[in-house]
Amino acid sequence: MNFHLLALLFAAVGVSGLDKTTSMDKPFQSSTFKHLKHSACVGLYHRNGRSGCGTTDREIQSGPLYYYNGAENPPAETNYVAVLEEYKFSASIVSTLMGLSGSYLQGILVLNGTVTDTSGDSTSANMNGVVSPGPVYPLGSGTPSENIGYGNTEYPWNGNGDGLNQYDLYGVPIVYVNDEEPSQFIRQASQSQEQESEMGSKIMSNFNYYMGPDGITSKECLTWKDSHNDKWNPKCLPLGGSSVWAFAGSPPPQQVFKSASYESAQGDDAAAADADGNGRKLKNNANIQYNVYESQKPAIIVGTSIDSTSMFHDLAPGTNEGATNTLTMLMAAYLIGQSLNDEALDALSNRIVFGFFEGEAYGYIGSRSFLNDVLNFSCDSDYLVNSVSKDANSELACLYPMRPNMKFKDIGEIAGVLAVDQVGINMEEGLLYVHNDGGGDFGSFLANVLKSSGTSYHTVAASEAQNNNNNGGDYPYPPTALTALQSISGGAYSGAVLTGYDYVFPKRPPYQSHLNWGNGGEISLKSIASAATLMARTALAAAYDDGSFDYETSAAYASNTIAELSPDNEIMKQLYGCLVHNGHCRMFNKHANQDAKNERSRTNFEIGTGASLGTPPNYYVGIYSPEYGQPFVRVGSQVYGAYNGVNYGEKESDAVGMQPRMLQQALRNILNDFLGRGQTDGNGRSCSSESDCTSIDYCLTDSDSATCSAKGVCVCKRAYFHTALDTSISAAVNTDPGFFSLDYDDEQSPIWTEPFWSSTVGVKMYRDTPSGPGYIVLGVGVLAVLMALSFTRKVKSGLQKEKVY
Repeated sequence: MNFHLLALLFAAVGVSGLDKTTSMDKPFQSSTFKHLKHSACVGLYHRNGRSGCGTTDREIQSGPLYYYNGAENPPAETNYVAVLEEYKFSASIVSTLMGLSGSYLQGILVLNGTVTDTSGDSTSANMNGVVSPGPVYPLGSGTPSENIGYGNTEYPWNGNGDGLNQYDLYGVPIVYVNDEEPSQFIRQASQSQEQESEMGSKIMSNFNYYMGPDGITSKECLTWKDSHNDKWNPKCLPLGGSSVWAFAGSPPPQQVFKSASYESAQGDDAAAADADGNGRKLKNNANIQYNVYESQKPAIIVGTSIDSTSMFHDLAPGTNEGATNTLTMLMAAYLIGQSLNDEALDALSNRIVFGFFEGEAYGYIGSRSFLNDVLNFSCDSDYLVNSVSKDANSELACLYPMRPNMKFKDIGEIAGVLAVDQVGINMEEGLLYVHNDGGGDFGSFLANVLKSSGTSYHTVAASEAQNNNNNGGDYPYPPTALTALQSISGGAYSGAVLTGYDYVFPKRPPYQSHLNWGNGGEISLKSIASAATLMARTALAAAYDDGSFDYETSAAYASNTIAELSPDNEIMKQLYGCLVHNGHCRMFNKHANQDAKNERSRTNFEIGTGASLGTPPNYYVGIYSPEYGQPFVRVGSQVYGAYNGVNYGEKESDAVGMQPRMLQQALRNILNDFLGRGQTDGNGRSCSSESDCTSIDYCLTDSDSATCSAKGVCVCKRAYFHTALDTSISAAVNTDPGFFSLDYDDEQSPIWTEPFWSSTVGVKMYRDTPSGPGYIVLGVGVLAVLMALSFTRKVKSGLQKEKVY
C-alpha cells in the first residue's frame, strides 16, 4: 500500500512541477482561458503598404501579463504582454508601449470595459473619453484613399480620431477580450502579477497571429508567385462584396442589347430550337448596341454606405454608420413604394435609383464601382451574353470583365447624388444638417428642398462645416457616395448629403470603433424616421422637377404625396432589431431564403442563404470571394471568375451566378417587395419561386420582369446586385475565382486586401510554474515518505518486542 502512495505522490508532484500548461489555478484551468474568446486586430495590405496587427513570423509570441495604466513603465529587458482597459486603448498608448519596450512587447490584450474595476468605479463611466481609431481625415489626407478624394481632403470630420486603424503594427498582435467575466479575471490577475512572480509563477499569454510579412503591398500579394515553381499563388484577397441598387418605378427601356442572331450550340438539330432560344447561344460576332433614347430620364442616385470597420474586424457594430444608414434608406424606399404606384413614378420627369453601397470605409469600394460602371463601363460584343444561356430572355451579363448583369447600363444619365450618413444621433436635438457647396443647380435644389421639408420632430439646417474650414479653399464634403461621384467625374456632378452631425462627427459612440453600438437609447428612431421621410420627399421632389429647379413647388408636391413616417412604424422597428441587435433575425432569414430560392430556380446553381451579419451584427466588409459575393460563370464543367473563350452556351447548364451575403440577399428581396408592387396593392399572383412569375400583367413595360417576394407574391423586379470591388482590380480571365488581375489599375485607388491566415490562429492563456519548486516539493515528499516508513518499522519492531503486535 505504501508503494502505491509513493507512486501517486511522484505522479502528482511530477505533473504540477514539470507540465507548465496544465497547472492553472482558478479560473485559469477553464477552457475559456486555455483558448481565449476574443476578436482580433487583423493585418491588411493596401497599394502603398500595410496596416493592422500581427506577429513578426509564424513563431508564437508570448509573455507574462502586465497591467498597464499609463503611470509606470513596463518591465525592462523582459518579454511581456500588455493588458489595457478599452477606454485607454489609443494610438498614443500603443505608440508609448512600442517606444518604451521595443521588441519586448509580445502582444496586447484589450479588456471589455463594462465591468467594475478594482477601485469600485464603473469603467463604463470612462467611455466618454474613448477616442475613435479612425483617421481625423476619413478617406482623406494621410490615408490610402487620399488620391480618390474630392474637395478639401484635410477637413477634420473625425475630430475625435487618432488614426490607429491606419497604423502598421507589424510585430504587435492585439486582441479584444469579448466577455466581461474573463476580462475581470485577467484584470485582477495582471494587477497581482508582481506578487505571483515572487512566488515563482506567472500568468502567461501567447499569440499565434501571423498575418503575412512586412514590406509588401496589395499588388505584390495579389500577384505572388512561388519561387520554387513560378506558380501564381496569391497570398491575399481583395476587400469587397456586393452592393444592392434598385429602381423606383418601371425600369427604363433596355439600353444595351445584342442582335437576335444565334448560332447552333448543340449541332444542326438545334437550329430549329424554340423561339425562346433554348439550345442556342448568342453569336460571338453579333453586334452590340447601346441605345441612348432622347427621352431617357436622368437618374437621381439616392445612396448610402452599408458597412463600417473597427480595430477588431469581427467586432464592427457600426450602429450609427452602416446600420442606421441602411435603415434610413430602406424606410425611404418603403415610403416611395407606399405612396406612388408605377404609373405615377413613370410619369415623373426624372428617375429615382436607390444605392446601398458595400465597402465604403475602404475607399468607396461599392459606390466607385457602381457609379464608374454606370458612366463608363462597356462590354465587348464577344462577351455580352444571356446570364442563363438556355434562357434568351434572361438578363444580360458581361463575361469579361465580369459583370453578373448589365441592368445598370439602363440607368442612363446621372443627375446627381442625394446621400445620407449617420442620422441615428443628433448633435443638437431636433436638428438634421444638409451639406452642399452651392456650386451646382441640382445640388442647391436638393439642399433647398431639405431645408424646407421638416417633419414633426426635426428641421434641417445648413452645415457650418465651411465656416469651420480652417484650411479654406475647397468645400469639405463628408465622405459619402457623393464624394465618389465627384472624384470620378472631376466635379461634373453635384448633390447634397443629409446627416445627423454638423461640422464634426459625433464623439460618442466613437466613429469606426468596436464601441459604435446602440445602447442606452442613444440611437433615435425619431431621427431615423425623420431622415427617411426627408430622403423620400427630397428624392421625389427631384424626380418631379422639370428642370426649372423650383424647389418650393417640388417640395410641396412631395410633402403632399408622402406622409411622414412614424417612429413607431412596425416594419421600421423590426428592421432596427435586425440591423442593430440580431443580424440573423427571422425577417432577414425569410427574405434572404426567398432570394436564394429565386436564384436557384433561375440559374440551377446551388445558391444558399449567405453569411449573416451575426449577433450582434458586424459591418466589416470582409473579403471578396465566391462565398461572399464574387460572381462566377460556369462553362461546361468549369467555373471561372471571368471568361473570354468561345464555349459559353454550348451546355444548357452554362450560366452566370453569385453567392451574396445574407444582408444583401435580404435587401434585394425587401426592395423588390417595397418597390415592385406595380399597379397592385401588394396582393398579386401567389408564388413560391421566381419561375412562378412569368407574364405578370401588372408589371407595365416590356423591359419589366417579375420575381417572388418573401410574402409569396409575384412582384416586379426592381433590385439588383452590383460588384463591390476596387476599380483597379478585376477577376482574372479563364481562371478559378479568387484570382485577380490589375489590368485596369488607375494608380489611384487604395486596393485594400486581407492576407490569408491559418485556421489555427488564436490566443491562449496559462499559468507558467517553474520546475524548480516542483522538484523541491518532490524531494520533501520523498523524504517524508522515507521518514514515515522508517518510523513505521521502528514502531512495528517495538510492538513486536513488547509482544503487543
